[in-house]
Amino acid sequence: QIPGLHQPSDFITIAQHAIRRCRSIRSSIVDDENISGSTLSSQQQLQVLYKLDEISNEVCSVIDAAEFCRCVHVDKGWRDSASQAFAMVGEYITELNTDGGLYHCLDQVSLAVQTSGESFTEEQKRMTQLLKAEFERDGIHLPEEVRAEVALKHQHISQLESLFTYNITSHKKKLFSLPEKDIVGMIPRYLLQQISQDDNLPGMATVSSDDAIVNTILRYSSSPCTRKEAYVQSNTSCPENIDVLQALIYHRHELSLILGFENYAERYLQDKMMENRTRVNQFLKQMSSSIKDGFRKEMNLLSEAKRKCEGESEIKPWDIPYYTHKLKSERHEFQSSELTPYFPISQCFDGMQILCRRLFGIDMHEIPMDDGESWCNENHNVRKVQLVHESEGPLGTIYLDLHPREGKYSHSAHFAIRCGCATNGAECAENGGALKYQYPIVGLVCNLSSPTENGMVLLSHSEMETLFHEFGHALHSLLSRTSFQHLSGTRAAVDFVETPSQLMELFVRDARVLKTFARHFQTGEPISDELISKLAGSRKLFQYVDIQTQLLYAYLDQGLFSTPSGESTISIFAGLHQKMGIPYAEGTFWHSKFGHVVTYGAGYYSYLLDQVFAADIWKTCFASDPLNRAEGNRYRQEVLIHGGAKDPNAMLRKLLGRDPSVESYTSMLG
Repeated sequence: QIPGLHQPSDFITIAQHAIRRCRSIRSSIVDDENISGSTLSSQQQLQVLYKLDEISNEVCSVIDAAEFCRCVHVDKGWRDSASQAFAMVGEYITELNTDGGLYHCLDQVSLAVQTSGESFTEEQKRMTQLLKAEFERDGIHLPEEVRAEVALKHQHISQLESLFTYNITSHKKKLFSLPEKDIVGMIPRYLLQQISQDDNLPGMATVSSDDAIVNTILRYSSSPCTRKEAYVQSNTSCPENIDVLQALIYHRHELSLILGFENYAERYLQDKMMENRTRVNQFLKQMSSSIKDGFRKEMNLLSEAKRKCEGESEIKPWDIPYYTHKLKSERHEFQSSELTPYFPISQCFDGMQILCRRLFGIDMHEIPMDDGESWCNENHNVRKVQLVHESEGPLGTIYLDLHPREGKYSHSAHFAIRCGCATNGAECAENGGALKYQYPIVGLVCNLSSPTENGMVLLSHSEMETLFHEFGHALHSLLSRTSFQHLSGTRAAVDFVETPSQLMELFVRDARVLKTFARHFQTGEPISDELISKLAGSRKLFQYVDIQTQLLYAYLDQGLFSTPSGESTISIFAGLHQKMGIPYAEGTFWHSKFGHVVTYGAGYYSYLLDQVFAADIWKTCFASDPLNRAEGNRYRQEVLIHGGAKDPNAMLRKLLGRDPSVESYTSMLG
C-alpha cells in the first residue's frame, strides 16, 4: 500500500522523492519572509507546525516502510534496497535535525505558546514542546563551535551503541563442555545442531552459550555443576562489552553536560512521564517496599527446596530457574504443554475479534492482497486485516506475519508502517476547511510455532500472550486519531507506550475472556476452570522474585547513567545484588549483554511502571466485567485515541479518576 513501490529499486526512487518533497516544504517555511520573520500570526504558527509534520510524515513513510521491509522480506534484493533507502533517509533526517532555519521558525511558535497558549489546542502545544526538545537534544540552540563538538559526540556515541549491539548479536558464541548425559535429553530438537560431541573428552558435549540453550539447561538440569558451568560461561561470554559500556557511559555523560543537564539520566527523562531521577527512584523504592516480604518468602521457599534436594540451602544464581520451575510443577501439578491444544491460531484470531467487537464496536475483516503486495511466498502466508468501526467506518490496516523463516526478524514486534495523521493541516490552517485523514498501517510480526503438515498451528500459552501483547500495540496505533503524524499511536512517551500491550495480556489471563475463544482443537470443549486455576497459581508463584530481578535491572540502569562515580560497572552490578538480596556469581557480568542500555538507557523502569498502569486500568475499568462496552469506549476515548498527543499523566487521571496506584498492581500478585 506504499505508492510507487513495485520493485526493489523503487525504494531508492521513493526515498529520493521524499527528500525532494521535504526540501520543497522546508523552503516554503524558511524562505517565506512572512513565516521566517520575527513575528508570526496565529495562522502562520499553525502552518509551521503542520508543515513540519508534513516533513516528518514524508521521511517516516519511507524509513518506517524500509525498516519493516528489511526485517521481513524474503528477497535479499528487497532487503538490501530497503536498507539503502533507510540509510539515505536517515542521513537526511540528521540534516533536518541540525537545520537552524527550521528551528528558528519553530522557536517563534514556542514563544507564542508560552505567551498566548490559549489559542493552541493541547495537541498543538505538545507537538511544539516535543519538536523543540528534539531539536535541542542535538544542540541546535548552542553556539556553532559547541554544535560541532556535540555532533562529534553524537557520532562517537552512535558508534559505541552500534558496537555494543553488534557484540551481543554477531560475536561468535562461546563454546564450552558439559556432560552429555546431563543435557542432550532436555535440549529442543531445533537447537541440537548447536551441540556436538567433544572428541577430546569422551562423554562430554560441546555446547554454545546461545541463550536458548543455556536457559533450557538452567531450567531443567538437576545437576548443580552443569547448571553452574552453563550460567558462568553464558554470563562471561561478552567481555568486550565491558569497556564499550564504560566508554558509552562516559561519552553520554559528557554530552549531557554540554547540553546543560546534570547527567545522562536527567537528559533522557526530560520529556518522559517521570521527568527526573527523583521521581523514578521514588517509584522504584515504593515498588521495592511493596514486594520485600513476598520476595523474602519466595527465596525461603527456594532455599528449603534446595536443602531437600542437595542438603544445603544457600541459593546460587544458577539455582533460581531450576527450583522455580520444579516447585511450580510440583505445587500445581501443571505442565504448560497442557494448554497448547486450546490455542489453535485460528481461535486466537477469534479472541482478537471478540475483544475488538465487544469493547469497541470494531470488526476485523480479512481482505485479499493485491499482486505483489506480499513480501512472502505462498508457503509463508501473510494475512491482511482491515479494522472497521460500526459507525465510523474503516480505521486502518494490520498485516499479520506470524511464523519464522530464513532472513526474517527473529523476535516479536509491532511495526508502524504508516502513521495516521491529517494530510492537509497546513492548507486548513491557511484557508480553513475539513481535515483529510491518512489511515494507519501496521505490521504485527512474531515467530510463533509453524504449521504442522496438516496446516494446524497450535500456540503455547506464552506464544498466545505474546500475540495479544503485540496486538495491544497494534490497536494503540490503529485506534489513535491525532492530527500530527509525529504524535500518532505508539509515538507516545516511552515510559507509557507499553501500557496498552500489558493491558491486553491481562484480558487474556481472565477466565471469562479465555473461555470465549480457548477451545480444544479436537473436541471443541472450552478450557476448564481447573486448568485456568492451575495456570493462575503457577503464574503467581515466584512473581516477587521476578519483580525483584526487574527492579535490580532498573536500579542498575539508573545507576549507570547518573553522574559517574568512577566505580566499575561490574562492581556496581555486584553491589546491587548484595543490597537487594539476589544471588550473584563473583566475576560474572550479565550486564555486558543488557541491550536495553543502548535502546532504553535510563528508561528500563518503564516496564514495571507500565505494568502498574495496566493493572490499575484493569482493576478500575474491567475487572468486574472484562467485556464491558461502555468501559471499552471510555478507554478508547480517554487513552488510545490520543496516541502521544496528550500527557499520559493527564490521560490516566481522567480515566481512573485519580493518580495511578502501585497498590493496584501489588494487590493482584496474590
